Amino acid sequence: MKLPWLPRKAVTAHLLWAVVTTGALILGAQLADNGQDKDFRTVRIPNSIERTNSSGEVADSEAHVYVPLPGVKPTKPADLVPLAGQSKSMTGLMRSRNRQAAQSLIARDASAAMNQRGPLGKKEITSLIAQAVKGSKAVDRRRAFDRILEEMQSSTFNREQAFMMRGAMAQAGVDGKLWQLFDYSWGANDPATAIAHLDEIPDHYFEGFLGNMIPGLASVDPQAAIEVFSGLEPEVASRVERRLLEGLVDNDVMVATDFIFETTDLNNFDWRPMDTLTREIARDGGMAETLEWAAELPDGPLRSSAWSAAYAAWASQNPEGAIESIMAMDTSHERNMALNGFTAAFAHSDGSLAVEWANEISEPRVREGALMRAFRQFHRQDPQAAAQSFVSIDLPPNVWQEATGQAWSGVNAGDQRGAGGAAAGSASPEAN
Repeated sequence: MKLPWLPRKAVTAHLLWAVVTTGALILGAQLADNGQDKDFRTVRIPNSIERTNSSGEVADSEAHVYVPLPGVKPTKPADLVPLAGQSKSMTGLMRSRNRQAAQSLIARDASAAMNQRGPLGKKEITSLIAQAVKGSKAVDRRRAFDRILEEMQSSTFNREQAFMMRGAMAQAGVDGKLWQLFDYSWGANDPATAIAHLDEIPDHYFEGFLGNMIPGLASVDPQAAIEVFSGLEPEVASRVERRLLEGLVDNDVMVATDFIFETTDLNNFDWRPMDTLTREIARDGGMAETLEWAAELPDGPLRSSAWSAAYAAWASQNPEGAIESIMAMDTSHERNMALNGFTAAFAHSDGSLAVEWANEISEPRVREGALMRAFRQFHRQDPQAAAQSFVSIDLPPNVWQEATGQAWSGVNAGDQRGAGGAAAGSASPEAN
């Protein structure tokens, strides 16, 4: 069939409309697809505190929460990501189960070791140490380590077992308290091997081991402990002396007392060793025993130090009881030294009251020393009140200087807050 002839202009117009129509159809399809994605996949929903404009549109923000709309195809199970809480819960549950299983195994092995008769071997020692560290109950941990200490007291305990125990303790990561108990027991139950170990232990562990071991050694062999102590460098000896005295007191209070009297240089008197000994006796035996012991000491600076230290310890524990005891005493050197120790300890709590009690001391030199320490604390607590109190007490200006680090300039000296730190170090509670 022969098509009718069309003019060229008409053909051109039809082609142009065809192109426009086709383009419109394609654009419409794309818009339709975009609209479907927007409607059925995800939509941005403002959170509960977000503000919206009057037309209901929400401003773009990274803080907005995006959630899928209902009816969207669920994600494949393989693509699901566990929620953080669920993941942690499952991980925590597995860890808890593993920990319980490990603790049950440790407890079973430790129980077998505790019931074993005869010397403990490496396996039993390792099990007991593990139970002492990782046991689920405190009483089980204590019983396991008590079995270790019991073995150390047996007649069959030897060097090989000691090093097995130390190795197991290091591997298990025991705390400092258990190391202290072990080293004390080693010094008490196998002194020769413990002393020999001082030459074997690395330098950075030396002082820690010595400080733990020497009280145990002193509790059974005071002379051996004193000989070890005498060979120490002065700086190390000063740090270890308290532990030595602790062991000497465990052996016998009079042995410890004799040591202090024999090693004290009265021409270059240091009150600290007697102070340490007195506090150790008070800790072990209580105040009644401590005061009875101090009353029997010969007259002199060591006896005075004992009285001061005893009442300083008492004031720290029970200031009311300490001051009642002092008030019942007649005026005497013992009462003065008791006040000296009381105010040295109590000033940290109430410098004003400590000044009042220190002013009751009848011996001028002891009184001045006690007031100096009391004013040091009083000035830290209330500079202005301390200055006003200083005016009312008959003291030379150098006492204020020593107490606060400031030159005395009248009541206004109390306004110089913070200037006394440089000279506010610890001072001896002695003023014999």
